[in-house]
Amino acid sequence: MQVSLLGLPGAGVKTTFSAITGLSILGEGRAQSCGTHRISVLKVPDSRLEFLTTVFQPARTVPTAIQIIELPGLFGENPDGRFLARCRETDALAFVLRSFESSAFPHRRGSVDSARDLQSLEEEVILADLEIVETRLVKLETALQKRKDPDEENERQVLTRCRERLESGRPLRGMKFTTWEERRLRGFGFLSRKPALVLLNIGEEQIEYQQSLLEPFLENGYSARAICSDIESELAQLSHSDQLEWMKEFGIKELATPVAVQAIFQALDLVTFYTCRGNECRAWTIYRGQTAIDAAARVHTDLATGFIRAEVIGFEDFQVFGELKSARAAGKLRLEGREYSVRDGDLIEIRHSG
Repeated sequence: MQVSLLGLPGAGVKTTFSAITGLSILGEGRAQSCGTHRISVLKVPDSRLEFLTTVFQPARTVPTAIQIIELPGLFGENPDGRFLARCRETDALAFVLRSFESSAFPHRRGSVDSARDLQSLEEEVILADLEIVETRLVKLETALQKRKDPDEENERQVLTRCRERLESGRPLRGMKFTTWEERRLRGFGFLSRKPALVLLNIGEEQIEYQQSLLEPFLENGYSARAICSDIESELAQLSHSDQLEWMKEFGIKELATPVAVQAIFQALDLVTFYTCRGNECRAWTIYRGQTAIDAAARVHTDLATGFIRAEVIGFEDFQVFGELKSARAAGKLRLEGREYSVRDGDLIEIRHSG
């Protein structure tokens, strides 16, 4: 799972990246540097996985991981087009928006307006997609004049619909497509189709009323969270006990890492399921609504090929009994078929042939 962290100049993309990943702003730590941007693999904090580890005592525990990619130079007065291709490979866009005032670092547009900045970022994304659509349509028109191809004609029609939406200033996010169209469009990596979330970079004085600052974005359907990146990038360098002390001092209820993870999971509409087999406990993510056969394929393609049944228990039920034997005796373990819709927190054992 990959998420691009981007924003306009002065929004605090680097500081927010540091607050979320625990890396210093100067770049030391476990991030991979790629030119002028950084990549960090974030292990998702998971209390449920910790409980399962305590019960099963595996040799290996594997949490869900999110790759956070810092792209501070993607948009702005001098956008760096080199990063566009990298951004198209990611699963979601995290827009870092500036909410704080600072006389030392005045906003380049003369005033702080996070809603305006979000609109600017969305416009940049839309224009980048429109350029790709128009280029491809020109090639398709030329090809169709030479020979008729049903697939290319269908592609031309769906891209024409996309162009109309983009020209109206709306992102492709939310458009409905057939299965064939989905497959055809996948290779373009349209930015405005990707799930988007808002990370509002707030000032210390805004912490107490941060929820009211988020309301406009939540009302417009964004997964949105507030992070005081300046303070939290420093908190991330402290010990756990010192973090708790300073969080209380500043009125911060939750650190940036779990806050960002919540926003990412909500934007992508993900659920987590668990497998505890052999010497390993592992957390997995799939999209909400995906089935037991999808979960099996996520773990290993062989499990999906030879799928027979899934033995399932919800985490809360398992937590009550603390072991599978008692839970099975109480009838809390269920046998589900391939069409079972996986729920968040399910502990799953795939029964398969071979």
